[in-house]
Amino acid sequence: MNRRTDALRRRSLDARPKLSAERAVRMTRFYRENDGRFSVPVMRARSFLDLCTGKAIYRGEGELIVGERGPEPKAVPTFPELTCHSLEDLRILDSRPKTSYAVPADVLLAYEREVIPYWRGRSLRDRLFAALPPEWHALYEAGVVACLTKDRELDEIVGAVRDAAERGAALH
Repeated sequence: MNRRTDALRRRSLDARPKLSAERAVRMTRFYRENDGRFSVPVMRARSFLDLCTGKAIYRGEGELIVGERGPEPKAVPTFPELTCHSLEDLRILDSRPKTSYAVPADVLLAYEREVIPYWRGRSLRDRLFAALPPEWHALYEAGVVACLTKDRELDEIVGAVRDAAERGAALH
């Protein structure tokens, strides 16, 4: 390994993972400004275009390839359109002993002022939880079912959960 590669490796290994609010804020602003203007598929496509054209591109010293998930190495984006984290969630991520993520004060502030107020009730998770039957909520609260997938549509998930709950209830 040459000196440049060794230095880059060391810099990456020494960096603490942290949450970035860049994507969450950008998506929140886009969706708030365009709510109701486009169909769901067009909205997703346009929000992706907005993200691609406006996202910060990290150019690290000594690096030959540019780009990261977030605005800098180990800065992790969040996806409030899928699951909007609460301030408590963010504080837990920051303080848990294993696999923690630093959550800077500006991220907490962005979530408190902009992200959470917009996405409350609008995220896929919130809409899914509102559509699921009480039996599912009981299983979720008891820890029997974990949670969701981002690869399916809301109606598909709700239908699958209802089918599973009915089959389970029929066994007893």
